[in-house]
Amino acid sequence: MPSMIYRLQRIVQDVSRSPDIQHALDLIAQRLIADLVADACTIFLTTQDDPPVLILKSCFGLNPDIIGKVTRKFGQGLIGLIAARAESINLIKAPEHKDFILMPNSGETDFPVLLGVPIISHRKVLGVIAIQRAQKVFNEDDEAFLTTLATQLAASIEHAESHGRFRAFGSEKPEPAMHMVKGVAGSPGMAIGEAIVLNRGVNLEAVPDKRIVDRRPEIKSFDDAIRKVQDDLTQQAERMRASLPEEECALFLAYAQMLNSGPLIDDTYKRIEQGNWSPASWRDTVEEHAHVFEQMEDEYLAERANDIRDLGGLVLRKLMLEQSPYIDFPDRTVLVGDEISVTDLAEVPPDCLCAIVSAHGSGSSHVAILAHALGIPAVMGVPNLPVQQMNGLKIVVDGYGGCAYIDPDENVLAEYSAYFEEEEAIEQDLLSLKNEPAFTLDHHRIALYVNSGLMADLTPSLRSGAEGVGLYRTEIPFQVRDRFPTEEEQFQIYSNVLKTFRGMPVVLRTLDVGGDKPLSYFPIKEANPFLGWRGIRITLDHPEIFITQIRAMLRANIGNDNLQILLPMISGRAELSDSLFLIHRVKDEIDEEMGRDLQTPQIGAMIEVPSAVYQIEDICRLVDFVSIGTNDLTQYLLAVDRNNENVAGLFSSLHPAVLKAMRQTVEGANRTDTPVSVCGELAGDPLGVMAILGMGIDSLSMSAGSLLRAKKVIKSFSLSDMETMFSEAITMSDPSEVRELYINALDSKGLGGLIRVGK
Repeated sequence: MPSMIYRLQRIVQDVSRSPDIQHALDLIAQRLIADLVADACTIFLTTQDDPPVLILKSCFGLNPDIIGKVTRKFGQGLIGLIAARAESINLIKAPEHKDFILMPNSGETDFPVLLGVPIISHRKVLGVIAIQRAQKVFNEDDEAFLTTLATQLAASIEHAESHGRFRAFGSEKPEPAMHMVKGVAGSPGMAIGEAIVLNRGVNLEAVPDKRIVDRRPEIKSFDDAIRKVQDDLTQQAERMRASLPEEECALFLAYAQMLNSGPLIDDTYKRIEQGNWSPASWRDTVEEHAHVFEQMEDEYLAERANDIRDLGGLVLRKLMLEQSPYIDFPDRTVLVGDEISVTDLAEVPPDCLCAIVSAHGSGSSHVAILAHALGIPAVMGVPNLPVQQMNGLKIVVDGYGGCAYIDPDENVLAEYSAYFEEEEAIEQDLLSLKNEPAFTLDHHRIALYVNSGLMADLTPSLRSGAEGVGLYRTEIPFQVRDRFPTEEEQFQIYSNVLKTFRGMPVVLRTLDVGGDKPLSYFPIKEANPFLGWRGIRITLDHPEIFITQIRAMLRANIGNDNLQILLPMISGRAELSDSLFLIHRVKDEIDEEMGRDLQTPQIGAMIEVPSAVYQIEDICRLVDFVSIGTNDLTQYLLAVDRNNENVAGLFSSLHPAVLKAMRQTVEGANRTDTPVSVCGELAGDPLGVMAILGMGIDSLSMSAGSLLRAKKVIKSFSLSDMETMFSEAITMSDPSEVRELYINALDSKGLGGLIRVGK
């Protein structure tokens, strides 16, 4: 008999390829009856109701007429008991158990031996699987098998449920109902637009579906791609004959022969005729044929599935070259992807991009921060997002609640249209504050700056009433290139920023890459990138990069005199000393070149590593100011990867531990008379504004889109009120309590619309 691992893998693989949730559940039930020699299998799934209910969705070995008719509340009956306790039950005489409830007309009394396990994903019970026998108890191996399977199936069931809502190409089934997906709030706001999935073409799984009207161009591009791959394979076989045995060279010719004619080609033609474009038609054909080989018991034949996929990749690369790289972005583009990058954002014209929905990432990941900077809503970390099937669909994005509605119905569109009217009223009220200084009710002046990094958001930042740039992310011009920018290119960029804000301070942060901010031309592969080579560590190890950037900054400051330099990822005094040495050396060199003594800019350190909090006074003695980066500080203090959607719920900059670390930073800086600002995303959060001001910080830097909301909060409270609230918040033990405290304060002023949909 095949091993447990082999049997588990086969079931999970089959389920992951199921076209819809019902097919997946029926397949599980049938396979479990066969693999565990059971007489019956039932599968219940949890509904989205409040409170949730378990409903029978699949049944084999019992009366199939009961499917969809049997429900259980959590705690009701044996099925409800398994769900409520989130643990398995193994019984010899299930009907005699005190919680047993007979399913009428089911025939289950013929099978008294019962083993049931919960299906759980991220603490949420998705359903219950139960298998039954007439006699012979299920042993420990059976229980281990079913428990392990349920654990692995959780993601596959969610995937099948999500993807099965969308009609397959060529299907006769009616269009599905609207589908709501839930992730985490990445950037606040609301948008209605058309989903666009970028055609990366790097692998078969990344190819999206796309409706076509004219089949002829698709068939031609497919034929051209097939011909080019055949030519390449034939030439490779000829080249390799000199160094490889004939039987090895024959593999290339065998690949080429597979593309001459036959089911791979014919099935792709059929899918194109059904209205899907050629890359997705080829994707589905390859996967279908590879799956056939994977199901074969013969190990050699099963391995041929990899050959099919390898061949599929060769054709896909040629096929994507045949496709036009130009995308006609709609006026209201919602960028959708498994993992959206900075270069993806750069591909979309700024006036077209209205929202982002990503399967991966969290509310504090780099792309979410950029979305915040652009003033567009973002929903991140959506599990089982049906990316391939979303291209061209209408979508409503709710960046406040972290959800999106795919192919929304008229009721949802009408509801969000009403919300848009309320949002517009709030925005008009905020615009009246643009030219007003930010004073608290008890007349304390608060300085408000913007975070920037894109040339496109400089003018909006200026128009928002910002008093300068509190953080300019210099890594973005590095990320959108395929090489390091020259000193002259950097000089032009920094000059533009400094001139735009002449007369106001501009804080340029030195290159901060690594972690979630990679450079394609400077790859860094590490097991723990956030604890590795990033930020100031890279630039000190590569002083040529650091020196070139500092030269460009100092040169750009000539005639502007508003530059301040911020050093990222400072974890101790030694890194700071080395950085300052290089900065002063570069200044001396430029002084000598120009024959004049340039003004030395103010230099600051980012406080985002816990060690910097505990060495705050040592750091402050070397710099002119410090700026707290709440994104990374939260990540390191809570040991929560801020890009990992699996732990996104644990990431909170309002966690009491984070607030205490920030307060300790303020107290240490005060003892050395060093100015403190906050440039992390917390500074742009209306709840965070109250906490930051309450701990004694009076300088905030945030995305341009958050500035007027922050100003509204500042002008609605007294500083003494915020200090009182912070004193209470710092005594709390849970971030949810802190959030509730500040939400209640906002609601008391009628400002709930600043943080949620609707007033």
